[in-house]
Amino acid sequence: MAEDIHKRLLFDGIALNKGMLTENLVAQMLTAAGRKLYFFSRSDSKDRANRMEIDFLIAKSKLARKNNIHAIEVKSGKNTTHRSLDKFSAKYLDWLDTPYLLWDRDLLIKGGILHLPLYMAPLL
Repeated sequence: MAEDIHKRLLFDGIALNKGMLTENLVAQMLTAAGRKLYFFSRSDSKDRANRMEIDFLIAKSKLARKNNIHAIEVKSGKNTTHRSLDKFSAKYLDWLDTPYLLWDRDLLIKGGILHLPLYMAPLL
């Protein structure tokens, strides 16, 4: 059994959830940088528009009355849509600072969201 799994790993025969792996990588980097991590999830069986899930919420080191939370969405593949981040940012605008999208591409600022390469996670 172990030999079969080893061969499948070597020859790319095991499906891998890259999103889960990438989120775990980012969690490790943020934790190593001394950040406390929080997750946000809201489900609504009646209204799909109210559903959202934010991978990480981190607070600024100095708490202010407003704008002291950063929302972070992690993307690992070609799908870089961020509906939850958009909804969350609109709903909690008074409490948020810059929302971030961490991905495997170059730096980009678009629609008020700062898109950063994954390797920059420890700098947040």
